[in-house]
Amino acid sequence: MDNNKLKTPIFMQALIDAGADIYEVGGPVRDALIGRESKDHDLLCRKLPARKIISILKPYGRITMVGKSFGVIKFDPQNSPDTHYDIALPRREISTGTGHRDFDVDFDHEMPVEEDLGRRDFTINAMAMSIPNGNIIDPFGGRNDLNKKMLRMVFNRAFMEDPLRLIRAVQFAARFGLTIEKETWNAMRENAHLIDSVSPERISIELAKLMTAPKPSVGFDLMHECGLLARLLPELEQVRGISQDKMPGDDVYGHTMRVLDAARNDKHLVNAGDLDLLFAALLHDIGKARTSRRHPTEEKTVFFGHQLASARLAKRWMKRIKIEVTGVDIPSVLRLIENHMFDTKSYFTDRAIRRFIAKIGPELIYKLTDLRLSDNRGGKHPNGINGVLKLRKRIEEEMAKKPPFGPKDLAINGHDIISLGMPEGPMIGRILQAIVEHVLDKPQDNNRDKLLALVNEISENPSLADKLIAQGKERSDDLI
Repeated sequence: MDNNKLKTPIFMQALIDAGADIYEVGGPVRDALIGRESKDHDLLCRKLPARKIISILKPYGRITMVGKSFGVIKFDPQNSPDTHYDIALPRREISTGTGHRDFDVDFDHEMPVEEDLGRRDFTINAMAMSIPNGNIIDPFGGRNDLNKKMLRMVFNRAFMEDPLRLIRAVQFAARFGLTIEKETWNAMRENAHLIDSVSPERISIELAKLMTAPKPSVGFDLMHECGLLARLLPELEQVRGISQDKMPGDDVYGHTMRVLDAARNDKHLVNAGDLDLLFAALLHDIGKARTSRRHPTEEKTVFFGHQLASARLAKRWMKRIKIEVTGVDIPSVLRLIENHMFDTKSYFTDRAIRRFIAKIGPELIYKLTDLRLSDNRGGKHPNGINGVLKLRKRIEEEMAKKPPFGPKDLAINGHDIISLGMPEGPMIGRILQAIVEHVLDKPQDNNRDKLLALVNEISENPSLADKLIAQGKERSDDLI
């Protein structure tokens, strides 16, 4: 990369022609050095004030100002919808408190690039690449640390000035396979309590990045060892040491970590790496700390109802951490956790399979089988996944028939029922629910004439709707 003239976009060349010094900085430089491509770019622009930069950029794309005192220009160039640039002026940040947002910021477009790099978190992120010549500016040895796979803080107050760096250190170590340098590690342990001052949204974003690591368990192990886990996810910390008779010396935490890693990358999964699946894997057993009991006759530890306890705790934690800012769908995660203890026998009837799909939802059914497969991978017999695979095959076969699974799949709708003389009101919904229960048993009846005839039967005998719904609920428990 050094000493190789880079192709310069037209808007950058316009800035350079106006006297600017431009550098790619931070993560994009790190990623380029290890061969990773990045669609987002962080640029540092020296020697021009912000107003001049903005006036030059306007003809070339869309501009948004963000940051304290509008210190960062977000720029989306024309004709490149997938490429985004953050363009910043050199700045000094002076901590004025314990929170991530408690800083005084001083922008100075004449500041040397080395001084700006000195405020950054880790040496691997404190490098700059000069544009257009491609020279690397590396005042803190980040390139050498990257080659040694070492994570090292730039200065010894890094975590005190910005406690978010504690969780960033963890996710960098896990994602890039880095060893945390001794002094940096000691500083993390000493300052772990400061994570309490960081906004939950920022923590959630870093946890979502951690989930992209080849083995997210590495990050959670590091969090435990430095004291972060007990503060960020105490419900998971509490299952450490709880035996569940899966393997000698094993505990619920160890099992959970194996499940999490399987959910990230197991080749047999349909949705490996999906965020909803990953957080369901992380949280699926946290209720075992509250439901652990020794069975009086079978001489083993049992966790009756742990899936429901886990879902309750997971809901509180996800709300507390504001996980939805990452795109995680909380109701989906909860449904996966609540239903992960289903039977995997492949001899179930077609009707039972249809009802299973309808209960979980076609949009979630494969994530649920992925969670169960991952759960098996983390158990006593990690190769024992044939039952899940056979059941998934049955689900695939039933889905291919395109049977009705809900009201939207019916051959009639609420307007059709009203046209028969049924008044608008809650009964319309009850009738549709009853019809769904009927066609789940008899999908061949999902045609307009037969369903309208069934509506007429219900209108003459309203208790028939309640009967169909009750029968459906009873049959929907075949698998769960």
